Amino acid sequence: MISHLLSALTGYSIFEGRMFRAGAAAILGAFIVFALMPAFLRFLRRVDASSDFDKEGAPPSPPILGGLLLVAATLVASLSFCEMNGYVVSTLVILVAYASVGTVDDVAKIRTKRRIRLGQATAASYQAKADGIGATTRLFLYFAFSLLVAFCAYKFIPELRGNLTVPFVKPELWHPYLPNWIFVPFISFVITAMANGTNFTDGLDSLVAVPIVTCAAFVGIIAYVSGNATFANYLHIPYLPGVDELFPLASAIVGTQIAWLWYNCPPAQIYMGDAGSIGFGGALGLMFVLVQAGLFLPIVGIVVIAEAFSVVMQIGWFKLSGGKRIFLCAPLHHHYQLKWKTMFPSKPLLNSKIAWRMHIVSVFALIIGLTLFFKVR
Repeated sequence: MISHLLSALTGYSIFEGRMFRAGAAAILGAFIVFALMPAFLRFLRRVDASSDFDKEGAPPSPPILGGLLLVAATLVASLSFCEMNGYVVSTLVILVAYASVGTVDDVAKIRTKRRIRLGQATAASYQAKADGIGATTRLFLYFAFSLLVAFCAYKFIPELRGNLTVPFVKPELWHPYLPNWIFVPFISFVITAMANGTNFTDGLDSLVAVPIVTCAAFVGIIAYVSGNATFANYLHIPYLPGVDELFPLASAIVGTQIAWLWYNCPPAQIYMGDAGSIGFGGALGLMFVLVQAGLFLPIVGIVVIAEAFSVVMQIGWFKLSGGKRIFLCAPLHHHYQLKWKTMFPSKPLLNSKIAWRMHIVSVFALIIGLTLFFKVR
């Protein structure tokens, strides 16, 4: 870990401090993205990693797979400034495992679209071949990875014992406990649901990055406070030794995502793709459970949850009602694209308005979530 090296070389203990390490992780993650993104963009364009079917004479579409660089930057920053305990290791394993599944999907989409542009396949075949692995197999892998990590985390992290912090209720009054045969599947469900939610949210320029930032900021702050006995006792929240090492990891995610916005803000130069959206979504889902704030995810991650539920509700109601729809289109941001399309002179302005309004909701959700967790109980 770089912090140990700096402390040994200089003799200053500041480099060992968790607050310093969190800030350094954010800066290092952002620096890696800023330093490598131009070359990474050139590479993706050279290998024709386009995100859409480009028409003759039209400018090339932004490439996907940007999430690969974000995951790599987060890993480097975390390994440099986090102490490797059960909390950190389990989160990084989920990040890498889910990002790997997303990468397979991204590469398959790139290859299929390339074949369509070359006339080797038809556009009608795209939906059936968009994913490198089928939806059923993909969900199986999600649950397999998350169940394995959840079981290991439950077994090897002493403080992880199935307790949940309930919104509006003091932990000393009601701190429900889930036995392992319920808690482990609960962890797996939260991880998978969050990963799917962030994947659905990644549909407009910058749309998914801000919810990832606000969710990471929430779990980072909770981890820092919960891992400090003095702070936890003062605020009457459970003390979780070692969980504060998630603070530098969460800061690394925040740093990389903010740097990402430099390239992904409208009009986007590059898209995150499944590699990033699924990877970070899965990692954040686990982090919420690890800090005993799984029930706060629908509050803080309201945009992500709303996007996911809009798809579930749309499909469910369509089947139950014999073809009727609740939304004009799902996920939710597509509904507003159709609903508001006559209100704006161009599609980019419409998309930007939708994204910014959802960003505002995410920021308020963060404020509300922190207030509820620490004070309104």
